[in-house]
Amino acid sequence: MKKILLMILLLMVVTTGCSKPILEKNDKKTEESVAEEGIPEKSTEEVDEEELDFDIAIGKEAPDFTLKNLEGEEVSLSDYRGKIVLVNFWATWCTWCNKEMPDLEKLDKENDDLVVLAVDVMEDKEIVKKYIEHGKYEFNVALDEDGEVAKTYLVSSFPTSYFIDEDGILLGGVPGAMTYEQMDSILKSIREEE
Repeated sequence: MKKILLMILLLMVVTTGCSKPILEKNDKKTEESVAEEGIPEKSTEEVDEEELDFDIAIGKEAPDFTLKNLEGEEVSLSDYRGKIVLVNFWATWCTWCNKEMPDLEKLDKENDDLVVLAVDVMEDKEIVKKYIEHGKYEFNVALDEDGEVAKTYLVSSFPTSYFIDEDGILLGGVPGAMTYEQMDSILKSIREEE
């Protein structure tokens, strides 16, 4: 486990990603207005104590969630017990996500003991569906329509990936884009630790 954590920490230093706030479902600002006006600032006095109560920790069970896929079926993280899971939070507008997608597809196709679960955050289903079809991606896609799962996983930029072992234990996360080689190296380290 120490080897995996060290590798993930090293990747955190060299990764890049796109940043955009995760909006509340009832927030009056749209994604377009955020793009025009910039990211709204929130003072430290406005932080609610409940927002600081996180239920996510490396070495503990990853928070389970249930979302709908592009076919409208419910999928849960726990559905993938028995396999290593790479949960990738992303959005279609994210340049770094676009660069990472072919590598996620390659990793998913080449590894029977791995599931790539690409969680799109707060975008319209039809936009995501067209994007996935255009890229001919076959990995699992789920829609975090209200951004709650991304909040649970402390996602502050896209892409952000988490590695979860066969028993549902969170091994670590990487904020920012990874190359195929980096993903494959982490996967090999996970296998060596078992």
